[in-house]
Amino acid sequence: MAAALAEDPSLRVLVVEAGPWNRNPLVAVPKGFVRTMFDPRISLEYPALPAREPGPVDVWRRGRGVGGSTLINGTMYLRGESHLYDGLADHLGADWSWPAFGRAFDHLEAVLPVSAPPSEPSSEPPSEVLRALIAGLGETGVPLVPDVRAAVGPRVGRTPATIRGGMRRSAATLLRPGLRAGNLRVLTGQTTVRVLTAGDRAVGVETVLADGSRIRHHARRQVVLTAGTLETPSLLERSGIGDPDRLRHLGIDPVVSAPRVGEGLREQRGATVKARIRFGLGLNGRLGTTRGLLGAAAQYLVTRSGPLASGPYPLAASVDSTGGNRPDLQLLLTDISTDGTGLEPADHAGLMIQAYALSPYSTGSVHAANTDPCRPPHVRAPLLEDPRDRDAAARALKTARAALAAPALSGVVIDEELPGVSVAGGDDEAAAAFVRTSGGGIYHAVGTCAAGGPDAVVDEQLRVRGIDGLHVADLSVLPTHPSGGTAAVAMALGHLAGSRIREGR
Repeated sequence: MAAALAEDPSLRVLVVEAGPWNRNPLVAVPKGFVRTMFDPRISLEYPALPAREPGPVDVWRRGRGVGGSTLINGTMYLRGESHLYDGLADHLGADWSWPAFGRAFDHLEAVLPVSAPPSEPSSEPPSEVLRALIAGLGETGVPLVPDVRAAVGPRVGRTPATIRGGMRRSAATLLRPGLRAGNLRVLTGQTTVRVLTAGDRAVGVETVLADGSRIRHHARRQVVLTAGTLETPSLLERSGIGDPDRLRHLGIDPVVSAPRVGEGLREQRGATVKARIRFGLGLNGRLGTTRGLLGAAAQYLVTRSGPLASGPYPLAASVDSTGGNRPDLQLLLTDISTDGTGLEPADHAGLMIQAYALSPYSTGSVHAANTDPCRPPHVRAPLLEDPRDRDAAARALKTARAALAAPALSGVVIDEELPGVSVAGGDDEAAAAFVRTSGGGIYHAVGTCAAGGPDAVVDEQLRVRGIDGLHVADLSVLPTHPSGGTAAVAMALGHLAGSRIREGR
């Protein structure tokens, strides 16, 4: 968003960031996320309690620094599904349809490196396991395509990623032209406390430094919030924009009555299917032992290639489970398996498939815990409360297991580890229960300041209703998910919003 604004040399753009510029060398290593995701200097934890008790408690993570969550994510760059963008346009208007997002993606990819075969020479050829997975999906009706950034129909292929030359490229890359031009400035180490208002207009923001001192930054034209689905609603509430009763309970004087602030949280809930595979196949032997990891590290340091030079899921598949030739499920596939307690490789050869529904219906909420901007908000996570989500979760699990059972995998797979015999193949109720209790949110939350409808937080131009000079330009404005990944969507949304604000629309 800031980069799009800075394309106009007459505008002066200030970016205020709570975290630092990245200085951790592991951030550049695509598989370094298994360490950086837990580094408190660049990663924040958000406990996510069930929206409706009882249920499991998740920990959601977000990046903290210039580049946001693209500093610590799996580098996936999935444009999504055209028919889901058409659904978004029903809420946001024609300016937010698939053609508009498609043009935004094209613009971004001219600046931000996105690897997609065959453009990334550091990528290794597909392993025997990955070739078998591709063939197995083909046998279940999901064809291999040259580039999964295509937005129509079932497909499987290499996962596009924000990687170039074997190195992660975060969204901070987009700021370089504006920084060079001199009309864009980034201030780090300043947490935004609230939006400053004068009458019915936003006029700036107040920030707090690590030592507790506060600074006021004044805006001549616009204030644009891009704090994300989890932080933007809290920031609005601390600014007096939200449900008046909730605000008074927090000791905040209401400025704008906006009861929907923080409501409508949607998250894609994924479940992982794991299988044991033949000894010697896959990456567990290379990344799960000291000797193997040292060899992979040496290969990466010398050539920027090998298993450390790619993201966690080398294959992505969009799958239709309803017979309409319009994908409703996302599968992410890899020739490595974890030990079940974290992100460490298991002590035996394995593969994993993560499966989830693209467009969940269940909703939760995010609200400020109090007036302290450094305290995580209260997150109430949706857990398949809507029966449509339970049905979709069962179909997702069934689809992943069907791929494992395809004839093409017979020479690779020994047996299914997870969920295994605890969930019978035809038991949809048990499958949904497995996804609910053993699955988890995958850090793709949207919807807490959603557009669409007369009581929406923002209008079709992403302007906060009831106050002038204030926009929201992050995933919180999306009422639904258009993709199985949100990094690309967030950047395209920011580009579109920044371009329209720049043009005075």
